[in-house]
Amino acid sequence: MTIDTPCCTVTPFYDIKDTPWGGRSCFATDDIQKNTVILEVNDTTGSSIQYEFRKEVCHYCFKYNNGKSMKFKIERTDIEGFLSEDNKWLKSHLKKFRGAGLWFCSSDCMHSYLTIPQIIDLIEIYEILLDNYMNKLKKHNPDDDREAELNSVEISQPIIDSVWENIRIEWLPLIDTMKYTKREQYLPIISEDEYNWARFVSNTLFHLRTYNKDTETGKSFWNLQSNELNKMKQFPILLHFQQLVFKTLYILLPKTLRVDFCIETFRHIMGSEYGNVFGIWQEGETVDSRESLGHWVFPRASYFNHSCMPNITKSRNRNTMYFTLNEDVHCGDELCIEYSGILDLTTAKRRQFLKENWFFDCQCRKCRLEIQSSH
Repeated sequence: MTIDTPCCTVTPFYDIKDTPWGGRSCFATDDIQKNTVILEVNDTTGSSIQYEFRKEVCHYCFKYNNGKSMKFKIERTDIEGFLSEDNKWLKSHLKKFRGAGLWFCSSDCMHSYLTIPQIIDLIEIYEILLDNYMNKLKKHNPDDDREAELNSVEISQPIIDSVWENIRIEWLPLIDTMKYTKREQYLPIISEDEYNWARFVSNTLFHLRTYNKDTETGKSFWNLQSNELNKMKQFPILLHFQQLVFKTLYILLPKTLRVDFCIETFRHIMGSEYGNVFGIWQEGETVDSRESLGHWVFPRASYFNHSCMPNITKSRNRNTMYFTLNEDVHCGDELCIEYSGILDLTTAKRRQFLKENWFFDCQCRKCRLEIQSSH
């Protein structure tokens, strides 16, 4: 994971220090025994369930129902008591409430979700996005015929910055002068991918109200390194993709979440997502057979570097992640995780995968030894 500056004490088990080879990493503050949980986190700043699994995964505990739809869905009567004057859109559309695209494995999980402070604000934008997406579903998306073109555009930092500056100077003032009903004419047609990412950004905006810049989690989030340029060089279409997501949210976000929404925040949410997310994986299955259900961001866990011989094992229980030592460590030892279930691959394939997805050349002990032995 990539984080620019350590900002606080994350846990008494390790310190975050500069490394001789560049960057920063976590180092044990004492001798620690195998099977010690050195970090437990449930303070995600943003999560997303893959669109194809949206009905099969609980949106609270992330239980997967093996291809079967979850039985519990939020109804209009469940949220009537949560509405305030700030939820004007949801109030006016309550009779046609679609459920906000949220599904749950039990009434307990649904109730727990509904008791999250101010969750009605997130439900509202989810419902707005769902309503917009469904209403435009049958319309032709002009981007369907442009993938090759959009993936062949030149990408550089000045080009990216210029695109966003153009939106700031020309598009935003145009939209800001319009009434809401007029703004809707400027809504782009989006695909299921862009719809899902709009939900992820909304989820992040909601959580950042809790984890503001004064909190440990918030400070860690804003220090996450952005991989915007590297990712867009790899997939140029992302520049167009991000513009569609931003414009959709700028027009549709209710004021409860719009107040903190701007180009800089949006770019950091998207740019830091590239290379800093943890997968939400199906529980109880082997690495080869488990489903990738979605992803989430845990800024306090992003201090861990990768190793192809990790001394930390990641695991999930419901909506909490655990980082557990899989061997005894000594004071001063570097503490590392592995990023994506690639340990059984050859050295060349592991390093290629890490370079393409996390933008670094792995120099862990295992890679160095295997490279040396091959010469």
